[in-house]
Amino acid sequence: MVETFSSIKMERTYFEATFKDPIKLGGTEVVGSPWDQIKLDLLNEREDEREEKIAFFLNRYRTDPIFDKLRDKDEKGQDKSMTREELIKFLRAGAWDINAAITVLKNYLQSGRQNTSVVDELNPKKLDKVWMQKLNAITEYRDVYGRRIYIYRPGSWDTSNTSIDEFFASTFCMFELMAEEVRTQIAGVTCVVDMAGFGFKHLRCIGLDQVKCGTGFLAGSFPLWIRRIHIVNNPAVFSVLHNMMKPFLEDRVKNNMVFHGTNYTELHKAVPPFLLPQSCGGPGEIEDEACVKLVKEMSNKFEDIWKMSTFTTAL
Repeated sequence: MVETFSSIKMERTYFEATFKDPIKLGGTEVVGSPWDQIKLDLLNEREDEREEKIAFFLNRYRTDPIFDKLRDKDEKGQDKSMTREELIKFLRAGAWDINAAITVLKNYLQSGRQNTSVVDELNPKKLDKVWMQKLNAITEYRDVYGRRIYIYRPGSWDTSNTSIDEFFASTFCMFELMAEEVRTQIAGVTCVVDMAGFGFKHLRCIGLDQVKCGTGFLAGSFPLWIRRIHIVNNPAVFSVLHNMMKPFLEDRVKNNMVFHGTNYTELHKAVPPFLLPQSCGGPGEIEDEACVKLVKEMSNKFEDIWKMSTFTTAL
């Protein structure tokens, strides 16, 4: 059954309208209204429990054998591999449930082992041919729920000069950038998946391994909450891909997917047209300069991810 926008459970809004919020790498903790309320409502994040849970999670990380080789020490005997900020990021991904956070972390590392060909392409400075196609864009805006708005365009993918591993690597880079933002860790992401132009030339490049990799981003293998997925311009051939994905998607993810086809009325109520490409009723091309610039500044982080993937492959 294809869900319509009206069948989605109504959510609490925290802002009067979509607002500009330039993308930030890291940053200080967000305090004050309405972010404290969002943390409580969506993540059950309570100030009086934070320090105890951070300490407990760190202890689980240090005592779980699967993480043993990751616990390298610097010359002062301090952990190099999991900072306080990273601990909080994974705790938020698990809604501050210790077991859930450990599961997300293990799935995250496991996904690197299972998708080494993608991880091998994780050098954003060498992905210019992907960036030129404008397949991914993190907008500098948030919606009324506080969520970062992300646009994904698989139908614009030039399969003749860009491998699926390079395409997926660019997506991974963008997700890593969003996961660095404190506000996005808290409120999550609204995705617009523009399928305009998607056809059999794209479908034949996607096998079961790629489907598992892609759905893993949505189903607990990445420290980021995808709160809503708007599927737009979905052609008939998309049903084949969707049927391939279904067995690997949790009900939570399925229930967050909204299929608009070529009717943009409800999409524009959720995401203002000025943020969208012309194929979705917007004014022109998407703006991706800011996010591409920032993701290139994270090159050292992606080198660390490659090293972690090498470690998990050896387990």
